Amino acid sequence: MKATALGLLIFSCTPEDKTPALFQRIDAQASGIDFENTLDETDDFNIIEYLYYYNGGGVAAGDINNDGLIDLYFTANQEPNKLYLNKGGFKFEDITDKSGIQEEGTWSTGAVMADVNGDGYLDIYLCQVGDYKEAKGRNQLFINNQDGTFTEKAKEYGLDFVGFSTQAAFFDYDNDGDLDMYLLNHSIKNPEVFLPITERSENTPGGDKIYQSQLAQGEQKFIDVTEETGIYSSTLGFGLGLAISDINKDGWQDIYVSNDFTENDYLYINQQDGTFKEQLESHIQHTSRFSMGNFVADINNDSEVDIFTTDMLPGDPEIWKKSVGEDKIEVYRIKEQFGYGPQYVRNTMQMNLGNGMFSDISLFSDNFATDWSWSPLIFDMDNDGLQDMHITNGIYKRPNDLDFVNYMNSNPGAMEDEDLEKARINSLPTLKIPNYAGLNQGGGQFKGSIEGMKLGFEEPSYSNGSTYADLDNDGDLDLVINNLEQEVFLYENQSGKDNAYLNVRFKGSEFNTFGIGAKVYVTSYESTFFRENQNSRGFQSATAPEVHFGLGKTAGPVGLRVVWPDGKIQNIEEQAVNQTIVLEYANAEASQIPSNLRLTIPHISVAEWNVDFKHREDEFNDHLREYLLPRKYSHEGPAMAVGDVNGDGLDDIYFGGAKDQPGELWIQENNGKFKRQIARVFEQLQRAEDIEARFFDADGDSDLDLYIASGGNEQAAGMLFNYDRLYLNDGKGNFSFSPGSLTQVGSIGSSLAVADFDGDSDLDVFVASNIVPGSYGTDPQQFLLINDGRGFYQNQTQARIQGFETLGMLNAAETIDFDGDGDMDLIVAGEWTGIQLLQNDGRGVFQKVENELSSTHGWWYSLEIVDINKDGLPDIVAGNLGLNSKLKASKEEPVTLYLGDLDGNDQIDPLIFHYQQGKETPFASRDDLMKQVSKIKKYHSNYQEYAQNSGPDVILGDGYESFPRKTANEFRSHVFINKGNGNFQAMALPEVAQLSPVMDIVSDDFNDDGHIDLLLFGNNYGFRTDFGRADAKPITLLFGNGDGSFKPTDDHILNTRETWGEYRGAQKINIGGEAYVLAVRNNDFITLLKLNTNQ
Repeated sequence: MKATALGLLIFSCTPEDKTPALFQRIDAQASGIDFENTLDETDDFNIIEYLYYYNGGGVAAGDINNDGLIDLYFTANQEPNKLYLNKGGFKFEDITDKSGIQEEGTWSTGAVMADVNGDGYLDIYLCQVGDYKEAKGRNQLFINNQDGTFTEKAKEYGLDFVGFSTQAAFFDYDNDGDLDMYLLNHSIKNPEVFLPITERSENTPGGDKIYQSQLAQGEQKFIDVTEETGIYSSTLGFGLGLAISDINKDGWQDIYVSNDFTENDYLYINQQDGTFKEQLESHIQHTSRFSMGNFVADINNDSEVDIFTTDMLPGDPEIWKKSVGEDKIEVYRIKEQFGYGPQYVRNTMQMNLGNGMFSDISLFSDNFATDWSWSPLIFDMDNDGLQDMHITNGIYKRPNDLDFVNYMNSNPGAMEDEDLEKARINSLPTLKIPNYAGLNQGGGQFKGSIEGMKLGFEEPSYSNGSTYADLDNDGDLDLVINNLEQEVFLYENQSGKDNAYLNVRFKGSEFNTFGIGAKVYVTSYESTFFRENQNSRGFQSATAPEVHFGLGKTAGPVGLRVVWPDGKIQNIEEQAVNQTIVLEYANAEASQIPSNLRLTIPHISVAEWNVDFKHREDEFNDHLREYLLPRKYSHEGPAMAVGDVNGDGLDDIYFGGAKDQPGELWIQENNGKFKRQIARVFEQLQRAEDIEARFFDADGDSDLDLYIASGGNEQAAGMLFNYDRLYLNDGKGNFSFSPGSLTQVGSIGSSLAVADFDGDSDLDVFVASNIVPGSYGTDPQQFLLINDGRGFYQNQTQARIQGFETLGMLNAAETIDFDGDGDMDLIVAGEWTGIQLLQNDGRGVFQKVENELSSTHGWWYSLEIVDINKDGLPDIVAGNLGLNSKLKASKEEPVTLYLGDLDGNDQIDPLIFHYQQGKETPFASRDDLMKQVSKIKKYHSNYQEYAQNSGPDVILGDGYESFPRKTANEFRSHVFINKGNGNFQAMALPEVAQLSPVMDIVSDDFNDDGHIDLLLFGNNYGFRTDFGRADAKPITLLFGNGDGSFKPTDDHILNTRETWGEYRGAQKINIGGEAYVLAVRNNDFITLLKLNTNQ
C-alpha cells in the first residue's frame, strides 16, 4: 500500500488507469535481455560487513560494432556481467561468452564504454570492489578487437586498480587530444567518526585517482598523476557520483564528484596547466548530505550546465518520519567546526547563473524528495525541447530506518555476535517503490503526466544504475534500468512523431574518435538547445557517446554549432531535422574571437568604494534555548541609515553593529569618498545590538537625529540593552545619547515607520517587533511613540491602535496613504500574519482594515510602497518566504503553528504542522519533538508508531482544537495593486523572485523605460537544519511592465561570489552626484550597486 500511495503522488494515476503511457516496458522474453542482479548474503559479507552491499549494479550503453545500433553492458555484484548486442527492433543477443568478456573476480560496480586506444571502436572499462572479504575483483579494461570480441588488458594499460571503485570517466583533462581517466573510489572507514577536513589532503592508495593517457605520446598506457593534478585521494571520500563537464566554459574539462556522508562534494576546476583546484564552496552554497549519483546538463535551456545530485529523503511522509534525517544542531555545528560545508538530506538541483555561481532550487521544483535515490538522468523524454528527469530509487533493505538504527545501537547482551548480526539484518525493513519521473514544464517545474498521458513507471522496484539511448533509432530516447533482485527494466519510448528531434554522433580526432567533450548548440527560430558529449552519467552507468535534441514543434532546418574539445568550431547554417547526423572533426576550423565585440553596460553593476565596515555577528545560537524555533532571530542585523547628518548636501551613512560591535558613522566627502567619524557614544553602548536605524528630525531643530531599534533575541524583552536609543544631532554630525527622550521601548525591534501620524507637524515613530525571547509564537508588544513636539516620545499604543495586542510577529512596517485622505496610514506584515492596513483617522488613531490583504497569511519579511502602475494610488510590494522551501502552504492546506504547554512546564511548545499527501503532520522529527516535549516518547515508543500516528490530534492530545494557533496560507512574494476603496489586486512575482526569502526591496525605473522596476534582496542562513538555510538567490532584478506584472532579467552580474550573502536591508544613496543602492549583509561587508541610468 505504501508503494501504491507514492505512485499516486508521482504519476497521478492508478494502476487500473487505461491511459496510454509514454514509456512501455518490454519484458525479457520479448527483448532477450534476461539479466538480473541477485545477492546471496553470507555471514562474512552483508550490509553490516560492507556498507554498500545494496548499492547494486550499473549499465553502460554504446555501439560496440559500429552498426548504428546501441548495445548494452550490465554489471552485477555476485552474478556474471553481461553484454547484449542490439539486433534492432528491441531484440538483443547475449554475446557475453562469445565476445570474450569474462570478468575475473566478483562484485562489479560501474562501467563505461570509451575508445581508449583510438582505433574507432568502443572499449569497456569495468569497476569492481577488490581485496575485501568475499569481493576479490580488480578493475578491468576490455579492448575491442573490432570483430565482436574483446581482450582484457587493464594491466598492460596501467588501469588494473584494486580497491573500492564506483565508476570511471574518460575525458581529455590536459587537452592533448587523447582520453585520460578519472577513477571514482569510495572509502570504507566508519562514516560516523568525524575527522577534520584537513585530512582530505592526506592521499591514500585507495582514494580517487587520475590516470593520464600516453596515447598522444605514442604509448598505449596510462600513468597515475593523482598527486600531480591536485585532486583529493583520502579516506574522507565516499564517492558515488561522477560527472565531467566544462562547467565554466573555458575550454577545459572540469569534474564534479558527489560524496556520501560527511565529506563535501568536490567541484574540481581545471587550471589549464595539468592541475585542478577544488572550489565547491566558491560556487555552490550547500549540497546533498548523502550525495549519490549526479548528472550535469542544461536543464532550463540557457546554454549553461546545471548540476543535479541525489540523496535519500523519502517522499512518502510515513517513510520520511521513520528515516534518518538532518543532523541535529549540535552535530551540524561540530561538522562546521571541522571545516565541512552545509549539507542537507535531499536532492539538489543547482542551477547555473552563468557566472560560476549556482542556486539550488530543488525545493521549488519539488523534486527534492524521491526516496533512496541513485541514478538521475536528464533527457528529453517527449522531444518537446525541455529536458525531463528520471531518477532510480529504492534499496533492498533500509539501513537508515531509525528503529533499526536504535536496534543497532542497543546492547542485547544475550546474543552471540553471529546471531546478533543475522537478527539485525533480518530486522531491516524492505519496501519496493516506483522510480521517480517528471516532465519539465519550464520555469523549474516538473510533473508526472501531461495531456492525459502517464509516463509508465509505476512498477515498484529496487533500481540502481540506469541509462538512456535511442535503441530502435526512431528518434526518441528509450530507458534501461538495472535492478536488484529483479530483472532489468527496458522501456520503449512511445512519444511518436508529434515533436521534432535531431540525434548527433561524432567522428572525432585521431585519439578522441568519438568526440568526448564536444559541445553542440542547436538554434531554432525561438530557442537554443545545448548538449555536451559526455558519457559517464547518473550512478555507476554511462550513456552512448552521442547527443540527442528534442526540438518541439520545429519543422524547418535549424542552425547547428559544434565546439570540439580543442576549441575548433564547425557551423552548419541549415540542418534538416528528424534524423541522425554525424559531425566530423575534419570539417572543423580554428576558432576566431570576434574583434568587434560591443560591451553593453548593465543597468546595475557592482561598484567599489572605500568603506570597509563589516558586520560581525555574535555567536549566540537561538536553537539551544528554543529547539523548535524555525529560524534564528538573533541574527537580524545590521542596521543602516542614510541621510545628510552634517548639512553639506551629501548623503552620509550609519551602520549598526551586532552585540559588542559599535555602530559606525561614515561621512561623505566632496570627492565621493567616505571617512569614518570617531563617535565614542556608539562605543559606549556597543552591548546593544542594532537591528533597525533611521535618520529623521526628532527634536524639530532641522537636522537629522538617529533612532536605533535594538534587538537580538539573546536577552529577554525589557532588559537594559534591548531598549531603543535616540541620538540627537548638534547639526554638525555629532551625536549625543538622549535616554530621557524615549519611553522605555524594550521589545525586540524589527522595523521602524516614521511619519507625522497625529497631524501636529512633528515626527512620530512606530516600532515593530517580531519575537518574544524564549516564547516563540507569542505576539510581542508593538509601540506607537508620539512626539510631544519637543523631541520627547511617549508610548501611546494602547490608546491609538485598535487590536494592537494581536498585530502579531511583525518584520516590516511602512507608511502609506492607501485611502488618499492626506494622512499617513500604517501597513505592517510579519510571520504568521496577513498584510495589515491600519487606517489613520487623521489624529493618529488607527483601526485595522479587514480585506483580502489581512487574510493573506505568510512569512512576510519586507514591504515597499510605490505607485507601480502610475494611477496615483500607492501599491504594495511584499517580500515573503518564497517557494524554495520544504513548507508548502495554500488556503486549502495551510501551515499551522500550534501553541500549547504540552508538558505542563509553563513554557509554550511551538509545533509547526504542514500537509503531506493530504494529511496534517508535524514538521519536526520525533527526536526534535521529544527534546521540546519529553512525553512524546511515552505515547510514541518507536519511530514506526510515530510515523503512522502523528496527526495533531495524536501529538497534541485532547483539546488541541482549543490551542492558540497561527497559520500561513501564502508563501509567494507579491505585488498588490491598489484599486481604490481599500481594495487590492494580488499578483505573484515571477518564479525567479520566489527562490529565496525577500528581506528588502528597492524600487525605481532602473532601465529608463518609464516603468517601475524592482530590486529584491534575499537569503537567510538562520533556519534550522531540517529547513535548511535559504541561500539560493541574494539579489533579483525584475523589470516592470507598468501594469503590476514583472519579467525576470539576466541579473547574474549582481549575484557573484563577492556579493553573495544574506541581506538584511537596502537603500538608495547619492554618492558623488550619482545614484547607487547600498545593501547590508549579515556578518559580512557592505554591497554597493551603481545605477547606470540612461544607457
